[in-house]
Formats: sequence, C-alpha cells, structure tokens
Amino acid sequence: MAESLPSKQVVAGSSPVSRSTDLASNCSQKFTKELLDNFLSSRASGTSPKTLGIYHLALDRFIGYPITPEGINAYLNSLTCGNAKHNYYRCIKTLCRWLYHTDQIPANPIEKVLPPRRQKRLLPAINKEQLEILVNHALTERDKVILDLLWYSGMRLAEAANVRAKDFNWEEGTVVILGKGNRYRKALAGNGIVKDWFTKHDSLGITPQGIQTMLQRLGQATGIRCNAHSFRRGFCVHNVKLGLSNKVIQSLGGWETPDMVSHYAASLTFDDALKLYKVINTNIQD
Repeated sequence: MAESLPSKQVVAGSSPVSRSTDLASNCSQKFTKELLDNFLSSRASGTSPKTLGIYHLALDRFIGYPITPEGINAYLNSLTCGNAKHNYYRCIKTLCRWLYHTDQIPANPIEKVLPPRRQKRLLPAINKEQLEILVNHALTERDKVILDLLWYSGMRLAEAANVRAKDFNWEEGTVVILGKGNRYRKALAGNGIVKDWFTKHDSLGITPQGIQTMLQRLGQATGIRCNAHSFRRGFCVHNVKLGLSNKVIQSLGGWETPDMVSHYAASLTFDDALKLYKVINTNIQD
C-alpha cells in the first residue's frame, strides 16, 4: 500500500517548475473575501458563532492587504485598539498557518512578524467588599443571584446566562456548563442564594446582554467598575489570597492554561502574601 505523502511533498507527476511558479506568484497576493470565506468554512464544525464573529472582526478589514510580513505589519500598525491588537495578531496567525498548510502561500509570513507588545496593566477585579455593595444595590432577587453566581463560581458571562437547574449537583457543589470552545465542564455552583433560586426556577431567564445591562447600571449606581469578567478576575484573586495554587484555580475556573491566573495574581500585594504566609505557618506550628 502506498505511503501517505509528507506535508509539502510534491505529488509525483506534477511539474515542480509550474508548482514553484504558482507558489511564487502567491508570494505577494492580497487577502480577499474569497480567501476569508474559504478560511471560515474550513473551521471545525464545533466552532462557536462567537469565535467566527471574532475572526470576522479581525480579518474583514485585513481584506486588500498583502499576505506578507510587510502587509501584516501595516495592518496591525493601522489598528488603534491597544492590547486588543494581540487578538488580531492571533487570528492572522491562525489564518496564515491555514494558508500555508493548504499550499496557498509558499511560506508562512507570520513567522517574520513579531507579536504586538502588550501593556502590563491590571484590570479591575471585584473583591468581596465590592460584591456586598453591588448586592445591596441590586434591584431584584435575580440580580443578587447573578452577582453571587458570577463571583463565587468564576463563570464567564454566557456560561452563567445559560445554566439550568437540572445541571446542578448540590451535594458536590458543582454545576455542568457549556464553556469556552463549545466544551462542557464543571464549575462551582455558588452559594446559598443561588441554590434557593434554582430550587424554585429552571433558569435565570435572562440573556448575556441583559446581564451586561444590569452590571452597567450597577456600575453607574455604585461607581464600581464592573462587568462579567471583573467578577471572574475577582474569583481568581480571591482564591489566590486564600492560598489555592494557580493550577487548582485554573481547573476551577476553566482556564486552558495557568497564564491568565498568573496575570491576575499579579495584583497580590506583599501585605496579602505576608498575611497568607502567617496563616499557613501558624496552622503548621499549631
């Protein structure tokens, strides 16, 4: 039986000269809507609409630029979105890998493009005192449940909006959710007020956009910068201060790597670390 051809090997019977010529002509080709459509069609069937939307956001405006290191740099330099520029770079990186491995370009231009530098800034993370203030300003019982669920579980916005009563395991204190990448995972179930709500209701009965609107209103009423991700960061920082390892927090919060946990943990001050150190060492000595 014939062996499968290695990647990039010229098929027997084809003309190396014509193939080389074809690829060379693609060296400076421009990105087109047709290439974008083909790229999006090639994505795995489980790719979420949100991910496809991110590809559109990053690549629609790349149409017309040369698929070269110079063209990619020109496009990235035209962006004025701060740290979010790195997300555009990642999308282009995925695109270039696909173009290269499907023989539509002779070399991968992204290998000669440095990723955009990101400013190291700490984004807001809701602490327990701020959570109490927000809960006190909540207009409805459901709003209070959402706030507690976000902070005590570390769920993402869409994950929290889609939880159902049947998915909770109250004995274990967990809930099964549809997470990032269209994959199911377990998350922490939250506290008592969450259990009381889902004992009486099947769901939260609100969309992700509805939760965003509620958080924006609370932010304006209290002066606390809050969105769903600030609760997720608060979940991370709180558990770092409790002494949980980054690996444990990564698993509880559903992060793919410990990188984001380490980034959020950067807000841990020396005084926080000293307090934790004393608690741990006092318990050991006792």
